[in-house]
Amino acid sequence: MMFVSLLENVSWYVADTVALAAVALIGYLFGSRTSKPADSRPDEKLVLELSRTVQIANELRLITQRLRQDVALHQSSILQFESRVKNLRADESGDIGLDLSSEAEAMLAPTLKLATKLSLTYDQIRKQSSLLSNFADSHSDPETGVLSRKAMEEHLKVLASQYQEGKLRFALGLFRIDCDAPVPADNYAIQDQLQNFAQILERCAQENDLVARFSKNEFIVLMPEATMASVSMFGETVQKQVEIEHNGAFYGGIVEGVCGESVERLLSRADSALYSARVSENGSLYQHTGKTIRPLGLSVMGKTLAR
Repeated sequence: MMFVSLLENVSWYVADTVALAAVALIGYLFGSRTSKPADSRPDEKLVLELSRTVQIANELRLITQRLRQDVALHQSSILQFESRVKNLRADESGDIGLDLSSEAEAMLAPTLKLATKLSLTYDQIRKQSSLLSNFADSHSDPETGVLSRKAMEEHLKVLASQYQEGKLRFALGLFRIDCDAPVPADNYAIQDQLQNFAQILERCAQENDLVARFSKNEFIVLMPEATMASVSMFGETVQKQVEIEHNGAFYGGIVEGVCGESVERLLSRADSALYSARVSENGSLYQHTGKTIRPLGLSVMGKTLAR
């Protein structure tokens, strides 16, 4: 039943992402058609986007088919394993302990194989979902090109749900830069700095990490299967790169997901850590452990803060 439930959840997720692609594409088509004369030639960019959408849909369909086949095959192995174990209980003439060990060993290999395939399938679906997000205006930030806050919160809810079920841990960093412009009202200079900062975050992030804009000059990097230590190392890497490419101050608040914690509480902890980083003169990266807020890599010995 566990595998059937998992298959249903993945199938629903795939269907949801395909629906997202359809809605985004319809909006894109409608906008393109209404902004051009009826007799104009097909937009090459639109044709390319349409082709990419079809490719994503096909890939999602193939992923679902492979997953169904893998789960069905493993269910068959489970039924055979159950049957052999029942026969061992009925047969008291042999060495039950040795036979049971042998049966468990035989069942272990296909189970580990399926676990690996499920992990790879999850990564493939997330990759296709990220591609689909490019077609949905509400899922991307038009000024920097990274994910929008809405898209980030959707991904965060999924990760939090998985963590509560004991399937996946995660961590995130909330980062901020203070933009400097020759003239305070020079929005173009500020915009360039924000775009540059977003690009730094994306360059430093790994393939499965998600970079999103949280507010005007704050960005979130969401890291599936990561720990506090992983995000801390990421923050230090970004900090060094910002020092090279950016003149403004850099701050970061780092947290790791806690089982049973709400998304709102998690983001509140990250914001509190970021606040501590901004008001401190000793450093720019702080972590919130759930109980205390403390600086990273600083000469503040044993000092902890809480809000």
